[in-house]
Amino acid sequence: MTDKKFKEKYNDGCIKAFKLLLMLYENDAEYKDVIEIFGINEKGDTQNVTLNKFLNALKVFGVKIQKKNNKYTIKNIPFSAKFDTDDLKALSIFESVIQELPDNKSQTVLRNFVDHIKRHLNSNSSAAYERIKTNNQNNYDFYYKNLKEQLADCEKYISQEFKLNLKYYDKNNEPKECFCTAKEIIYDNKQAYLKIYNSTCKDTESIPVQSIINISQMPTQKDKIPNTTTVAFRLKGRLAKTYVLKEGERISEYGKDGSILVINHAESTTQLLARLMRYDYDCKIEYPKNLQKQMQKMINDTLKIYE
Repeated sequence: MTDKKFKEKYNDGCIKAFKLLLMLYENDAEYKDVIEIFGINEKGDTQNVTLNKFLNALKVFGVKIQKKNNKYTIKNIPFSAKFDTDDLKALSIFESVIQELPDNKSQTVLRNFVDHIKRHLNSNSSAAYERIKTNNQNNYDFYYKNLKEQLADCEKYISQEFKLNLKYYDKNNEPKECFCTAKEIIYDNKQAYLKIYNSTCKDTESIPVQSIINISQMPTQKDKIPNTTTVAFRLKGRLAKTYVLKEGERISEYGKDGSILVINHAESTTQLLARLMRYDYDCKIEYPKNLQKQMQKMINDTLKIYE
């Protein structure tokens, strides 16, 4: 073999080995995906011999790869991280909390996140983590854990293609009814909400799951949900300097007086108005004008309580 061909073959082998490491660095790898990297035909008799040559070569450099249930797992990632005790305790608490989540979709996403972190612990941190996890006897029940069945129903309606008839209690404990489309479940530390698109008022709302009286499926298809209403509000004073943008927000303008104009296009108007009310005189809705009037009414109604 000429020197040039040897170098080309050597370089090609190195690239394939690094591709395998990159794949295993992210997650466990299926057998079919591994052999595809090396261009090995699954029906070939020499596939295991060829693959083992690469695995043995990586082993020489201290990289151990294990095959289990037709998947390959890297046992000692070369670029592992050392976590201190507080980091490991926080990770243990987070993993325990995930087990209590009533929402299977959130569980899956967060569990994958934790598994990804655990893959990158070095051997000492990994052993310490297992000890901390074994000794963690704390209770992480949520306020909404008793809503597990209702949340499962909400997930079902979100995944289906039909409009809903929703009956619920509003914040004044008055029964309400609307036709809507279920969008997603939202959680905070004390409550779970079903986010809907209300077909009547043409806006999104977040209904506390525990306030839902009944959900029934309609024979009509879901609404094509338009983009959430775009709202512009101006913040001034100290609030303008310290305000942290929320998801779906951006600053459109910086005023000469130090104020900022914030554009919000991802939050339901009901939730947004309730939040902006807390900003008092440092906040003014610029547009749309109907929301400006709605906020003025909310402020006046609040003031009447204290007359």
